[in-house]
Amino acid sequence: MSKELIELNKVLALKEAFVKKMCQNDSHLEPMQTEYQENIQSLQASVGSLQKEKEDLIQALQSTKKDTNQAKLSEQRRKRLQELEGQITELKKKLQDQAKLLKLKESSVRNVTKLNQEIQAMKSQRVQLMRQMKEDSEKFRLWKQKKDKEVLQLKEKASDRKRQYEMLKLERDFQKQASVLRRKTEEAAAANKRLKDALQKRSEVAEKRKEVQNRGTEGVSSRIKNWLLNEVEVLVSTEEARRHLQDLLEDRKMLAEEIAQLHQQMEAGERPVAKVRRRTLTISELEGQGELEASISKQVESLETEMGLRSAQIADLQQKVLDADNEGRIKQRWDSVTTIIEAKSALKILMSEVVASKVANAKLESELKQEKANLLDMQKILCDERKLMSAMDMEHQSQMVEMEQRHQEKVLYLLGQLQSKPVAQEKLKEQQEEVSKREHELMQRLKFQEEEIEKLRELSDQNQKLKNENEQYKQPKTKIYSTARARLQEPIDLDELISPSESEKEEDEWRPEKNDRARRGSKKSKMNGCACRGRCVNKLCRCRKGKITCGENCLCDHEKCRNMENRSNVDQTEISDVSKDSAAIPEDPTAVSPRDATFFRPPSVPPTKKEIGDMGHLPADLKLEKKPVPADNESDSDDSEVMNSTSSFLRGKKRGLNNFKNSFFSGCTPIREEH
Repeated sequence: MSKELIELNKVLALKEAFVKKMCQNDSHLEPMQTEYQENIQSLQASVGSLQKEKEDLIQALQSTKKDTNQAKLSEQRRKRLQELEGQITELKKKLQDQAKLLKLKESSVRNVTKLNQEIQAMKSQRVQLMRQMKEDSEKFRLWKQKKDKEVLQLKEKASDRKRQYEMLKLERDFQKQASVLRRKTEEAAAANKRLKDALQKRSEVAEKRKEVQNRGTEGVSSRIKNWLLNEVEVLVSTEEARRHLQDLLEDRKMLAEEIAQLHQQMEAGERPVAKVRRRTLTISELEGQGELEASISKQVESLETEMGLRSAQIADLQQKVLDADNEGRIKQRWDSVTTIIEAKSALKILMSEVVASKVANAKLESELKQEKANLLDMQKILCDERKLMSAMDMEHQSQMVEMEQRHQEKVLYLLGQLQSKPVAQEKLKEQQEEVSKREHELMQRLKFQEEEIEKLRELSDQNQKLKNENEQYKQPKTKIYSTARARLQEPIDLDELISPSESEKEEDEWRPEKNDRARRGSKKSKMNGCACRGRCVNKLCRCRKGKITCGENCLCDHEKCRNMENRSNVDQTEISDVSKDSAAIPEDPTAVSPRDATFFRPPSVPPTKKEIGDMGHLPADLKLEKKPVPADNESDSDDSEVMNSTSSFLRGKKRGLNNFKNSFFSGCTPIREEH
């Protein structure tokens, strides 16, 4: 608006100056105009007289043509006529120039009137613009006042939150302090109890020693050991009691200082407030102030109770320490060691105890160093994460500030455009829609950034948990010894024993081999099918490596398997891609397929003697039923190789089974072929 007003004032000033110059030129032209008009009148009169003279001369010439004596006179008249014609043309030119000047003056007058009208319109437009600017400034002032009120409300809310945070912080600090003091009191009570038990044991040992002194040298080492251990325990418990006594004295001093500070705050009625301008307190602030005073009084009461407990514990520990020191045992401690044997045994016991304590101390120091190193690593990681979070937070805040500035500028610009140009409402609506779309996109980006920040925080927490778990797993574990039995014989499927040969001559020409070979063949038969946990698409699959399709005896998942007959039409490009991926990433051998209920297979139980005896009675008319070998969809060479491999494998299987003493098919019903 201000720019438009400045431009309008400039144009108005230029037009006024132009009109002023034109008016000055008109004032200068007025005397010239009068002269020109007089000249025009005189010229018109002279032109008229010359015209009459010309006509007279023409008539005279016409009359003199008949008279030959007057040739000279006619010649003079002809010359005079030519001169008059030249003068007439010149006078006509002057008349035309005068007419042009008159037209120019009329056009300048019209331009001046037009410029005056434009100046009046521009002045009215300037008045409208000034009025509109006043309205806009008033609206902006109201909007700014509203926003200032909102900012003040937000600041009040922030101060309330800050006050609540301070209260929570004070409560948390108080709880931490109470827990530390409680732990110290528990440690002091435990030290007091240990000191009491040690004193009681020492008195009991003294009584026992008096009883045992008359028994001679029997049990000297055990007696000296018990005595030394009791004395050491008494001294250690006494020193611990003194240390706890010193800690309790420091705690009581600290509690007294805190109570004095809280009393001063309650008496003076002071509390930490932010440096803001003077204003009236709201109801929420008064309630927060009352809550703060109530929390201070509660803290004073709890601190006074804690101080009373500390005083009682200090008195008890002081009495116990005095009792331990004033029993007269310090000078008479080594009086009980009277012989060299007792002294040697005491030295041995002391040396062993010192060595054990040194070893334990070294172990604890190494563990402490390791924990400190782990702590430094975790602190570095935490520092890096905090730096990353702070950088992201600063970037987020800068983006928010930029977006707010852009939004305010756009709002002000749109308000000015709406008020200055009410005709172009459609364009403004389109611009507002674009601005809203951009704001929506920016808000979506902000939400996405906040989600990413939350994800990063969760990832940092998960990393922290995983590192803690790794530290736990790094600790040495006790070995677990388990007794594993040998795997029993697995059952054999009848499908594997069916011969795929076309003639029965091979069975007649067959000769039994040794049992070892049969056993070896049976072991090979167990490895016939694959046991893949995936889709059987790469060379890790035994069936695909042997260029055969997966059958019913395979332990792979038939729903996922791509090497079966009904799935032979799978795209080879997809299989090659999957084989590359599976070759790069090995399958998990511990994965459980949907066919198996668990990872471990139940052991197979061999038949009993009775069942083996019953199996020996085999009917003579038993014949095996032939099954057609499943044909593969690959090339003819692959089919022939598959047929040869399967036939030779099943033939060896059958030979291995015929080497048993009792027939394997004794308990089976005969199957007759239908001709």
